Amino acid sequence: MHSLVFSVKKKGFPKFKSRKNPLQSFSVPQGYDVDFETHKIRLPKIGWVKTKLHRRYEGISKTATVSVTPTSQFYISILVDDGQEQPVVQHFDENTTVGVDVGIKDFAILSNGEKIGNPRYLKKSLLRMKVLQRRLSRKQKGSNNKNKAKQAMAKLHEIIHNQRNDFQHKLSFRLVCENQAIALETLNVAGMLKNHKLAQHIADASWSSFVTQLEYKAQRHGKTILRIGQFEPSSKICSKCGYYNRKLSLADRDWVCPDCGTHHDRDINAAINIRKFALDKQNSIGI
Repeated sequence: MHSLVFSVKKKGFPKFKSRKNPLQSFSVPQGYDVDFETHKIRLPKIGWVKTKLHRRYEGISKTATVSVTPTSQFYISILVDDGQEQPVVQHFDENTTVGVDVGIKDFAILSNGEKIGNPRYLKKSLLRMKVLQRRLSRKQKGSNNKNKAKQAMAKLHEIIHNQRNDFQHKLSFRLVCENQAIALETLNVAGMLKNHKLAQHIADASWSSFVTQLEYKAQRHGKTILRIGQFEPSSKICSKCGYYNRKLSLADRDWVCPDCGTHHDRDINAAINIRKFALDKQNSIGI
């Protein structure tokens, strides 16, 4: 008698591979060749395949993963050991550290007062998405028209994903290049998505992927990512005198400190406090 042993996580039981899964992939640990001159890759049991190689790499080739998207776009990603060591972490201080507060109206608010608008790619495509979804629901199951409607929906989702990904890559690269350290607030995104009034806007912003891009880019360039706890009252504390405004609500976008009289933009004040809290925590750990 055979038994299966696995761990159950929040997302449920593991699923077996299915041909209906929109994302299909397989890995090739060895036995493949890359020809940069002819832009071809030889895969076992498949042979030479024409490819568009993004860049020439040097090092030891490891696992190659071939995947196909719901829009029938084939990709191959190759893991390469270039033999280079991680760069030394650079020194940072208050002047070379930026605090970042993410939001919905503005995607990112920096401690230097800069606000970076939220492009909201999903919201801009909702009308088109509703039209395609309506067309898809009217098609006969198993028909060619049904498959064409699915492809149209998948193509729109892929466009939104690529737009968001491009925006976040450019922004994260810029922040890593301009600063030695970046201070962030730990967010419980899964818990925030339970708010049905804001869930769509939060999912459209995709803060988790942005933080992931910041982390690996910072590691690659020898920069530092600082974090503060999700329960730190960064918005309610005056960044000038430290007064704690208990009456501040989510609807209040600006407020005046009763103690020092400083007028605060809620988000900029939060970004300044995120930087301050993160540096204070770093200094206390160093002692």
